[in-house]
Amino acid sequence: MLAFHVAQLLQAPQGTTRHYTYEVPAEEFTDLSLTRPVRGEVTLINLGRSILADATYESAVRAECGRCLEPAIIDLSGRLQEEFVPTVDVRTGVRLPSVAEDEAFPIDAEHVLHLDEAVRQHLIMALPMQPLCRPDCRGLCVSCGIDLNRGTCDCAHEVADSPFGVLSLLLRNGQAASTSE
Repeated sequence: MLAFHVAQLLQAPQGTTRHYTYEVPAEEFTDLSLTRPVRGEVTLINLGRSILADATYESAVRAECGRCLEPAIIDLSGRLQEEFVPTVDVRTGVRLPSVAEDEAFPIDAEHVLHLDEAVRQHLIMALPMQPLCRPDCRGLCVSCGIDLNRGTCDCAHEVADSPFGVLSLLLRNGQAASTSE
């Protein structure tokens, strides 16, 4: 996993940095369907009482297309900046007051900074709300369900080129029903 021993960095003067590149197998992130290892770079900066991890990441995830429901591979990349706070004083070994989980990530008692959870959270946030198999995916027919990327259907498609086009069809169908009564 992404673990960095930071005891020396914690004892160094404020502003001291360390730079690393990393690669983690996709299988390490079991809750994500990654198709490639997670790769990136991280710079660890001593802020005095904590360490700032400034990192980049990239990978790819297997998802279902939000339009046609076919499998899709989505590239993920981004940058994260997270603060890590020691739980034990590096010089005395005395346990330090804990910090709220939503404020910073902990550095464990052996002075190891675990970056994997921060990267995992940022990968999840990088997932698109509606993944697409390709930018021009035509999706499924709203009437018969055929995949419009593979062929056409005989359904009447009078939907206006607007997000409210389907509503106009409903209104027309509703008016037709009320005039026939």
